[in-house]
Amino acid sequence: MSARAGVIVILSLGLALTAAGCGAGKVVQPRPETVVGTIAAQTLPEGDAEAGKGVFTSQGCGGCHTLGDAGTNGTTGPNLDEVLTGKDAEFIRESIVNPNAEIAQGFQPNIMPQDYGTKLSQQQLADLVTYLSDTAG
Repeated sequence: MSARAGVIVILSLGLALTAAGCGAGKVVQPRPETVVGTIAAQTLPEGDAEAGKGVFTSQGCGGCHTLGDAGTNGTTGPNLDEVLTGKDAEFIRESIVNPNAEIAQGFQPNIMPQDYGTKLSQQQLADLVTYLSDTAG
């Protein structure tokens, strides 16, 4: 056997042994990492209901929503006196900043503008949430 043929045999044998070892080992699963602590919930500044009524009016919310306290009777979006009854401030905030998170029965997604989370300041959002929490339902 020539030296070149010997090298080819050794390489072939090495590749065969390597290939034979593939798949014969244990299947490994990644281990979850333990998260220490909690993820901070987004907290809003303290809201002012009277200022929130101003946000409701200035943003044109009443053009789409009925809300007795504001004297509006829009029907493009849900009646807030009905759909917000018993809902907490977090639900109301989420409904404003992510309106497609939960769609009221009888309405389609993407009717409400999707940009109130960036369009409103944190204070305006807090004021609006406080106003709706205090008055709706």
